[in-house]
Amino acid sequence: MAIVESEDFSNNSPLGDGGRYNMFYGADPIIFEKAEELRARMTQAEEILWNIIKINEWHLKFRRQHPVSRFIADFYCHNVKLVIELDGGYHENKDVKIYDEAREDEIKRFGITVLRFKNEEVLNNTEDVLNKIGNTINKIKMFAKTAEPSNNSPLGDGGKLFVIKIGGNVIDKESALDSFLKTFAAVEGKKILIHGGGKIATKIGEQLGIKSNYVNGRRITDADTIDLVTMVYGGLVNKKVVAKLQSLNCNAIGLTGADANIIPAVKRPITKDGIDFGFVGDVDNKQLAIGNLQLLLDAGLMPIIAPLTHDGKGQMLNTNADTVASSLAVALSKSYDVRLIYCFEKKGVLENVEDENSVITLITKDIYQQLLNENKLFDGILPKIDNAFDAINSGVKEVLIGDANDLLQNVTNETKGTLIK
Repeated sequence: MAIVESEDFSNNSPLGDGGRYNMFYGADPIIFEKAEELRARMTQAEEILWNIIKINEWHLKFRRQHPVSRFIADFYCHNVKLVIELDGGYHENKDVKIYDEAREDEIKRFGITVLRFKNEEVLNNTEDVLNKIGNTINKIKMFAKTAEPSNNSPLGDGGKLFVIKIGGNVIDKESALDSFLKTFAAVEGKKILIHGGGKIATKIGEQLGIKSNYVNGRRITDADTIDLVTMVYGGLVNKKVVAKLQSLNCNAIGLTGADANIIPAVKRPITKDGIDFGFVGDVDNKQLAIGNLQLLLDAGLMPIIAPLTHDGKGQMLNTNADTVASSLAVALSKSYDVRLIYCFEKKGVLENVEDENSVITLITKDIYQQLLNENKLFDGILPKIDNAFDAINSGVKEVLIGDANDLLQNVTNETKGTLIK
């Protein structure tokens, strides 16, 4: 697999097929130029295999010297997301093997299967090579079939939908956000992204002389603050995310809850303890305009939603992004097979917050109660788990909490992170 080191992505790049399914995974124009050069000087083994698979018994379309993100795959079939690599003798070098493994792991993050053969295998035993390719294709197809929702499913007939919430340090760090958005753009099918942006709002508020006030970790949203978060969440953060996704050939549309009346809410009342959270909105789940979201999804658009709602009387309200994601997932579960995914900077729900490897891979209601009784969960994760169970109780198929870097694996059946059922 050839690699071209480039981090620049151009709007002029011939990426994808209309933005719905991106078979190039954000490849830069430089990659396409290099691929053209490699097609003109294929090795003997590459020519032999190409002449066999370009018209094949599996009735699949293969492409040669195909751009995939920063790499050029020897052969690629987008229908089954399969890369085939042919290696010369220098790949036996220890350092090259380590390098190949790292690049292969990166490609697999896109949900792509990678098959490797030595040139000698193609030259001397073509039949075995074809058998291995055929067996791999059959396994991929069988997995895809078992992953498809049943037509008899009570979860609606709109197919799969991923409702993805991104927050934490991922949204606040430019490099982490860029990496995540490249991954998000590569997720195929219907998807919605809900984002936060609290630290950015706090920073800009300080520059404007607007002090942030919190009670029990929740922001007090006074008149100045609602103007601030509307400007930052609905403007700066939302439109930067949309613009970056457009550069990755992901046809995104930025929204708040006020747009198309998607998320009406009611202003939170003063608590029994006398706490007034100000212009904070609690989602009115009975009034969600889900039909308008479905129109966008069916048109191939990717809604990018800021955590802002409205009261129907002209007032914007600040609403917790996790709650927005959960409410939308529940409402859409009547029409789609929904997986709600909370992405952040941790690998999942940790039994020991100091140990990144102490991920709890599965949480059921019984396990959750046991973890609470043993005081093994840190306070910051509890609202996410509560939202997850609220969503599941209301029709969402499953909820996953995990590392933003693992998103492409977490839209498959072989998930990382914490799966909540």
